[in-house]
Amino acid sequence: MLNTKLKILDLGCGNNKVPNAIGLDNVLLPEVDIVHDLMDFPYPFEKDSFDKIYLRHVIEHFNVNKINFILNECSRIIKRDGLLIILVPHVFSISAFTDPTHKSFFTFESGKFWGVNNPKSYYDELNCNWNLLETSCRVNWFDWKRYRLRKINNWFSSIIERRIKKGLLNKNNPSLADRIVKKGAYQLVEIKWSFKKVNGK
Repeated sequence: MLNTKLKILDLGCGNNKVPNAIGLDNVLLPEVDIVHDLMDFPYPFEKDSFDKIYLRHVIEHFNVNKINFILNECSRIIKRDGLLIILVPHVFSISAFTDPTHKSFFTFESGKFWGVNNPKSYYDELNCNWNLLETSCRVNWFDWKRYRLRKINNWFSSIIERRIKKGLLNKNNPSLADRIVKKGAYQLVEIKWSFKKVNGK
């Protein structure tokens, strides 16, 4: 059961806002609570305002420098030990290139570049103020619309998803899950990164 006492922010929520969250987007839509451009800093919130922040299919629309600005602002407005959830399409899934406004592309390993233990944290364009807690995924094998075909899609998707998640657990072969995705022509492999704010950052 969702803890309604948690203060949640859904950045770039569109028309599919996370339940019980404050929705912010740059256009006025039915589920948007606050209209604000993500590149207009600071956001209209006080420091340490939120327990959890979602960026669902948002950062792929920006280049690395702009992503860094967004993550810096998330670090400001999220509470100590707050959770940042980022969802992006995998570079080898069809959906990554369906939208021509996508500017950045990711593999499962890409999330480590924003982690505090990233060995390449000396890069100025990277924000390494986060602990990467978990990398996971969701799979949509094919974009079926008809009910019966959708059931087949769900069945195949669950098999593929389990295989990819098993690959993610293989520490001796960190690129295995990426290569599994590359071999298939999947409609969407959605990467999910869960980050925790580093204390004092």
